[in-house]
Amino acid sequence: MKTATGACKFCGQTAVMEVPEEFTQEMINEEVIKKCDCPEAQAFTKQQEEIATAEGMIRDFFEDREGMQAVKDILLSAVEPLARSEIGSISISKNGYTGSMKPTKDGIKVSLKYTTVESVES
Repeated sequence: MKTATGACKFCGQTAVMEVPEEFTQEMINEEVIKKCDCPEAQAFTKQQEEIATAEGMIRDFFEDREGMQAVKDILLSAVEPLARSEIGSISISKNGYTGSMKPTKDGIKVSLKYTTVESVES
């Protein structure tokens, strides 16, 4: 561990803290942001937590589903733009599965739906 000084990129508040030796200045600053009480830092930290939670849900949903790597990768790549309101929602389908994400008032909702359709034609 080492003692390091970091700063909040939103308000400039600095803090001295103990961090692992391998932490870069950027990583130290991120730790300061997590502890800063300015509104921008709190909103950023909440957004980062929402992103991590959504990414974890996507990985869990697709953990044992073979042939779905492309769908998983597309949903993972859309998490940050969705969290930053750059896109409103996303839905992608393959092999009877439909993966979707949309923002909610509490975070990001990730859904995985499996549908089988049986039909007969003459």
